[in-house]
Amino acid sequence: MIKDDLFNKIQSLGFVLYDTALFLDTHPENKLALDFYRENQEWYITCRSDYEAAYGPLTMTGVDTSEDWTWTRDPWPWEGEA
Repeated sequence: MIKDDLFNKIQSLGFVLYDTALFLDTHPENKLALDFYRENQEWYITCRSDYEAAYGPLTMTGVDTSEDWTWTRDPWPWEGEA
């Protein structure tokens, strides 16, 4: 996937997870919704992992701090190719 396409997919999946979580807050016994959440959660984790491996962290929690603080080194994901 192209960088922008992958980033848009991650954003879309994040919205799906958030919206589904709101539904599950009021319908915690709904197995279909929980299965839907789990499936999209796996896809979100995979896409996010692929993106971060190729283009760097999406949030500061994904920063590799083994050497130094790299979060501010490159443009942030929402800055495009700034």
